[in-house]
Amino acid sequence: MLKKILKISPIQEIANDLMPVYVFRDLEFSVLEDVAGFSTKRHFFPGDVLISEHQGSLSDIYVLCDGTVEIISSSSGVTSEEVSLSRQDKEIFGEISWLTQRKRTATIRCLDEVDAVCIDGRQFMQYLDDHPEVGFPVMKNMSLLLADRLNEADSLLKQILWNSNI
Repeated sequence: MLKKILKISPIQEIANDLMPVYVFRDLEFSVLEDVAGFSTKRHFFPGDVLISEHQGSLSDIYVLCDGTVEIISSSSGVTSEEVSLSRQDKEIFGEISWLTQRKRTATIRCLDEVDAVCIDGRQFMQYLDDHPEVGFPVMKNMSLLLADRLNEADSLLKQILWNSNI
């Protein structure tokens, strides 16, 4: 007996990739399909750069689907070398520039092969403006995500200060 194989569309595939991301957790699948309509799935190789620090006027958001990236900032007045952190799987990047419409605050570089979804930031913001019932939960979750990241940064800063005897 032959089994019927269901083929999903690229839109559905991207919507599935967005589903486990914290920022999108309260959204219906049909809304994720809407967002997928102005998103693209991209593949990167080790050493490729998703986002460049100080890059301006681009407000795209990236969702890391598979692989590991490092977050690099070299513009700190506190250190003279690159500061690097690693992240993997289902993280979202570029949200600060997207929210503030300012230059990128860090470089995101691939440590291995990476699959990511690139969400067109301008279209996404317009979609949220046009659909406040979607905009509120997304912005609430984005705020909670940023608060968690601020707490992590605060803990790291305290650890650095403690270890440096300042």
